[in-house]
Amino acid sequence: MGAAVLLFVFVAFDDQARWWVPVAAGLVVLVLLSLLRLDRLLKGWTWHVAGVALLAGLVHETAGNPWSWAFATSIGVLVAGLLRLPRWQVAAVGAALCVVSFVGYQFRAAEVRDQETQIAQQAGTQMRQGFGYDRPDLVLTKLGEGLTPADPEAVCRLLDPAAQAQLAQATGAADCTAGVGVAASRVPAGSPTAAPRASTSPTPAPAPGTVVALDGCSTAWGRAVPALGTVDVVRTENTAKATWRVARFRPCP
Repeated sequence: MGAAVLLFVFVAFDDQARWWVPVAAGLVVLVLLSLLRLDRLLKGWTWHVAGVALLAGLVHETAGNPWSWAFATSIGVLVAGLLRLPRWQVAAVGAALCVVSFVGYQFRAAEVRDQETQIAQQAGTQMRQGFGYDRPDLVLTKLGEGLTPADPEAVCRLLDPAAQAQLAQATGAADCTAGVGVAASRVPAGSPTAAPRASTSPTPAPAPGTVVALDGCSTAWGRAVPALGTVDVVRTENTAKATWRVARFRPCP
């Protein structure tokens, strides 16, 4: 019971852990033992077996940071030592183990956070690369539609991170979402969203990474924010279909 309580604490502080998995494991074992009438053979140990299943589920859910097991054990030793006072030797050993295991736990937790951040960034990059339009000129049209009126989601997901930062800097906003709102507020009401039609993508499709410069300076949003008027669109990587995104902005000549 003490081990389960301590491990539940670590489950509560772990965003990736699922508290219901160990609870379900304990309940399932308890129900199965009752339905199969094995509780009579266990002679009063049914709840103990279910508790072991609960503990196994907790160990599984905290396996991302095994130092949590050492930390929980160290806390148990410390508590046991405190109950034996004034015989302080066990408490001293528990305290020393707590310090060592806490340091290990923190280092491992930092590594896990870094790994999760990298995974999230890679997933976001892949998602962005998969979104785009099959012709470069459509990018200008979609930018116009997203800026008259403001549609931050449609615009920002079309921009690479560097282009998002440029949009925020050009409008003096904190981020891309706010920058779209500022840019849209500068576009006169009722302005057309259509952009000058450019040539379509060459056939066969260009190689991934190909950059094409598009002139949006004559559009309503290009005149409102000339620092963003020249749009460099790039052929996305790792996609079978030729799609185009905004790689960066350049000022109008």
